[in-house]
Amino acid sequence: MPDENRRGLPYLLVLLLLLIALGGGAAAGILGYIWITGGSGEASLSVEDALATLEASEDTVADIVGTAIVDVANTVIADAVAVAVAEAVDTSVAAAMEAVAPASEPVEFSIIAEESLASFTLEEDLRGRRTTVIGSTKELGGAVTVDLVNPSASVIGTIVVNARTLATDNNFRNRALRSQILKSAQDEFEFIVFEPRALSNFSADSVGVGETIGFDITGDLTVVGVTRSVAFNAEVTLDSETQISGSASVNLLYADFGLVIPDVPSVANVTDDVTLSLEFVARA
Repeated sequence: MPDENRRGLPYLLVLLLLLIALGGGAAAGILGYIWITGGSGEASLSVEDALATLEASEDTVADIVGTAIVDVANTVIADAVAVAVAEAVDTSVAAAMEAVAPASEPVEFSIIAEESLASFTLEEDLRGRRTTVIGSTKELGGAVTVDLVNPSASVIGTIVVNARTLATDNNFRNRALRSQILKSAQDEFEFIVFEPRALSNFSADSVGVGETIGFDITGDLTVVGVTRSVAFNAEVTLDSETQISGSASVNLLYADFGLVIPDVPSVANVTDDVTLSLEFVARA
């Protein structure tokens, strides 16, 4: 009997270890899944190609809409041309047009990715310690057309940020971002897109070299396929006739975009809001 008990002991130990493993298996499984599905963080598409794809899609939609309304448009245009011709012969109108002609042409500036940075900031308890989390990437692009004489007439084009390349100081957190939060490991969610719609609240009526102007940018921000209207507070400095630099930021609730922070060990009390920031250099 004593020998039989000793022979049975290893089986009891194996069973006990199996129960312990099963008890911690759920957490380990979640962590393993996040690690595996988080991907490498390498961009599959450059920001230039992403912008070109977006522009091509917009052109296709414009063509479809234009074809559908061409007959109505022709009638409206014909009437408008007739009125415009009549007004054009009025010398007072011609004089007024000449008087308000801009002193210079608007200038288009393109964001230089290597000298720019897109980032997010939030707070969490990491292993019981309050921690400020910052994730950033230089993979961003876009263009700004600046009217120096009349800044309110300036136009900001589509801004794209490669969410897959956002990185913090923690590799596991980076994988969680790509796998579970921003889902940027999936090609359809790789880019965060901001479509500016209006500029407002300018701090000055014009801007010269060395001067800084502040204003708000309202537009549509798309994250993980969800689009919401947001308003960035921006500041731009005209460094020279061929370069501008500046920043823009907005504070928002990430839950408004359907984002969920996964429940993982050692992380707790993540703030409900997040600050998105952009620091950029753009050249003509």
